[in-house]
Amino acid sequence: MPDLLKDLQKGNLEALVAKLPPLTVGNVFRGIGIAILAYIILVRIIYNLYFHPLRSFPGPRLWAISRMPWHYTNLKGRITWRIRELHDQYGPVVRIAPDELSYTTSSAWRKIYGQRTPEFAKALDGRGIAPTSIGGRPSLMTETQENHLRLRKAINPAFSERALREQEHYLQAHSTKLVKVLTEKSKQGPVDMTTWYNLVAFDIVSDLAFGEPAGYLDNADQPWIQVILDRAKAIKYYQLAVWYGFFEFLNLLTPKYVTESRKNHIALTSAKLERRMNAENPGKDFMSFILENDDPAVEKLSKLELVMLASNFIVAGSGTSAGGMSGLTYLLLRNPDKLEKLKKEIRETFKTIEDITMVGTAKCKYLNACLEEGMRMYPPTPGSLPRIVPGKGQEIDGKWVKGGMAVAVNQFSAGTSELNFARAREFHPERYLELPPGSEFANDDKAAAQPFSMGQRVCIGRSMAYAEMRLTMAKMMLSFDLELAEPDLDWWNMQGTYLVWEKIPLMIRLRPRFE
Repeated sequence: MPDLLKDLQKGNLEALVAKLPPLTVGNVFRGIGIAILAYIILVRIIYNLYFHPLRSFPGPRLWAISRMPWHYTNLKGRITWRIRELHDQYGPVVRIAPDELSYTTSSAWRKIYGQRTPEFAKALDGRGIAPTSIGGRPSLMTETQENHLRLRKAINPAFSERALREQEHYLQAHSTKLVKVLTEKSKQGPVDMTTWYNLVAFDIVSDLAFGEPAGYLDNADQPWIQVILDRAKAIKYYQLAVWYGFFEFLNLLTPKYVTESRKNHIALTSAKLERRMNAENPGKDFMSFILENDDPAVEKLSKLELVMLASNFIVAGSGTSAGGMSGLTYLLLRNPDKLEKLKKEIRETFKTIEDITMVGTAKCKYLNACLEEGMRMYPPTPGSLPRIVPGKGQEIDGKWVKGGMAVAVNQFSAGTSELNFARAREFHPERYLELPPGSEFANDDKAAAQPFSMGQRVCIGRSMAYAEMRLTMAKMMLSFDLELAEPDLDWWNMQGTYLVWEKIPLMIRLRPRFE
């Protein structure tokens, strides 16, 4: 190529022609193909930049031209961090792909996720949750609006306040057992609290789903928990495959142990469900409320639907509370003054671990403020869950968005935006307490932080997750003094995001207060 340019500059046309490929039919068609491809790419670039319905929204030009920058950043595990940087640069709405907008406002939350008619349907094309089904069956999180409402009616009793009160003993037993296990483990050196929070959360939700614990606190080396965590991280490949249409091909390349683990998980879930349905004297778990639901409006669920629901309970139900506790623990240890306030409240309110109850912890104002602030800064699902603009279009935050475009509120960006919160990237639980006159937090838009989403698809286990986190964190604060084993390690910023956080080890030194 440099020689051709030199000949062209010198006007040496004969030498230039001599160096060109021979004029054959194959070369002609190849040249035409390259020209057509270049034309299509050029036209697409010009269209996306100057004629696309989203052309007037701010954002980086490269991201407006193609979806590829999004996928590249997503594969590196930095998509949520990068989107927050873009919001810092461009404001509360950013064009992050040719046909997708990201928002950070509470009004966008209400419009996109809270509007029932017409509904902003979930984007199932690889932008958010992927794959969207297991064995061809949608999950509760990816069902159509009609079937989602049917399933929610069936399972609502299992997540009522009455059910939560009757299920307290499950939360009590496992959170107390966590303290006992960690008391022994702490003698051996620092412990990885990311792992232990996940273990106790899995045991709790398994007991709630089937009336029998998974036994993770007794056997922390069980491989299945790691399989589930690895599968969460692998979502980036599923998103790419679904978007570009080679999902079936990706399945062929998936290691056998991964596919076998998925099959084993469903088989194990099915077997546990079978035992639970045949139990003579079952306790008050999720299934008891679901199976005894006598609402005439509720259509009886099939066994396959029950298996899918139980699977959703275990994976989603454990990840939320475990992630929330990991993030809060780190933030407290990075802010010793806040940690001391929380320890003081807990230790003045409860003298023994047996004193700690759901009712008692619900009254601990600073504990609840810490949980809210922790979930604002470190939401268990930090990324975006895109929806599709219905019909011909909708007005969002005062500007028309054409139908068929994807829109979402980015959890992490919204919760840590200086436009929504004063000192947004600092840990201040006080913002969730009764504020004195003239408080710097008085104008915080707390509705911009929605760690459990909102609207008709809001996380059904929200109350249970808060109860679990309150009990567990209160028992940890009462039973141990904690410190970071690696204070110079930037645990938070090291984590990638794949809809959920990467969940790297959080090494903590625990000093038991009671032996």
